[in-house]
Amino acid sequence: MEVKGVAFLARQQMMVQSHGEATWRSFLEEFARREPRFAQPVMPVTRLPVDAFLRLNDALVQRFYNGDVKAWWQFGVKSAEYALGQGQLKTMFSPNDFRRFLLFTPGIWKGYFTEGELQVKPESSYTELRIISVPRPHLYFELSVMGFAHGGLTYLGARNLQYEVLKGFSKGNNEVHYRFHIT
Repeated sequence: MEVKGVAFLARQQMMVQSHGEATWRSFLEEFARREPRFAQPVMPVTRLPVDAFLRLNDALVQRFYNGDVKAWWQFGVKSAEYALGQGQLKTMFSPNDFRRFLLFTPGIWKGYFTEGELQVKPESSYTELRIISVPRPHLYFELSVMGFAHGGLTYLGARNLQYEVLKGFSKGNNEVHYRFHIT
């Protein structure tokens, strides 16, 4: 499994906005001494080994968020807010366009990762999202992707948004299965 450079660049942009260019550069230079792949420029089409990308995200959480893995959920939320508010998805969705947004998210998965799959199954009173066939299950995938869905739904106007974790890497399962209740 590989992670496309666009995922790294999104994270880089978020870290620069949150912590400043100098702090990010210092972190990345230090990290690149342990993980030489990050000493080279990363372009949107660059393919990064999944293990190196996950080690980067683990190190980010340790350094900037005191090891709190819930930060990955916030990464997803902030990514959705950026994409819908000023990024590439800004003109694609209208307020309350929940179903269309969720049905679009598998394409976002494919735009970031070369393996695994995000599936969306809309029902009348809820929508289920599943992440399956990930060769390297990691909490990062669960929290950042489901955080993205939650953040996008909230941005589009969902009120009283609830979700259930039916399966997850967080629960020791080899797949992720969330149910979002949207009102």
